[in-house]
Amino acid sequence: MALNIGFIGLGSLGEGLCNSLVKAGFPVTVTDLNPACAQKLLAAGAAWADDVAGVCRGADVVITVLPSPAISRKVVEGPGGVFENLRAGGVWIEMSTTDFEDLQRLQAAATERGIAVLECPVTGGVHLANSGQITVLVGGDEAVFQRVEPLLAAMGGQIIYMGKLGNASVVKVVTNMLAFIHLVAAGEAMMVPAKYGVDPDATYRAIRASSGNSFVHETESQLILSGSYNVKFNMDLACKDLGLVNGIAEKLGVPLELGSMTQQIFRRARGLFGSQAQSPEVVRMLEQACGLELRAPGYPTELVAE
Repeated sequence: MALNIGFIGLGSLGEGLCNSLVKAGFPVTVTDLNPACAQKLLAAGAAWADDVAGVCRGADVVITVLPSPAISRKVVEGPGGVFENLRAGGVWIEMSTTDFEDLQRLQAAATERGIAVLECPVTGGVHLANSGQITVLVGGDEAVFQRVEPLLAAMGGQIIYMGKLGNASVVKVVTNMLAFIHLVAAGEAMMVPAKYGVDPDATYRAIRASSGNSFVHETESQLILSGSYNVKFNMDLACKDLGLVNGIAEKLGVPLELGSMTQQIFRRARGLFGSQAQSPEVVRMLEQACGLELRAPGYPTELVAE
């Protein structure tokens, strides 16, 4: 019997993940503060609920994809939240990028109500969520993971079980930190040849074929060269994630020289360009400092999974 799914949070990432579930034939009920975000999903066969209680009614599994730990706490344990409305025996899957200690606290509260908890943050980019190819990192009880694995497989390509709750959240923010470091590095690497007079297209292709290549260069550098920067991930989210990983490192006594420097670079970019600016716009600071935009014809304005 197919699991009945409630889905809360239909931003760029959540909509793509939810769409994969709907396409796979799962019965899904959705809600979001902005009903307009649900229109494509409703047309594809999802049901709408006006609130969290409606999403939880009849659900076996409730999935949250929300922009911050504070919002997730409110939706899950606040009045009228998931814990008040999801039946005992149900499963809450947190797919947001969140604080692992807070998630462990929430797990204890959920357990008291007979609700199982999994953390399933994703990595790889919004464009891979739209195609069902994104990587899903899973933390929590392995028996619960096995119970819901079919719906995770519908949303993701690689599904990697990380162990106990908290493990996946820690690794997730580390992957984001790496992506942001690579983004700053890719901008610097393309700017030096551009100032020397090398065609940015030739530089892009040379780096892609070199030992200095990265996933970020292959994807987000294209959005810089097109001038769109639109990776569907804003400065607020980038600064939140860098804050999470640097906070974890401080508690564990791990010195993050590149991680902390990158956090400051992104904070400065957010101050200059605004909280809703796209994360690749961090490279705009370098472009402005050098008086040269990194542009080449023929590059896409958005990423699409192949």
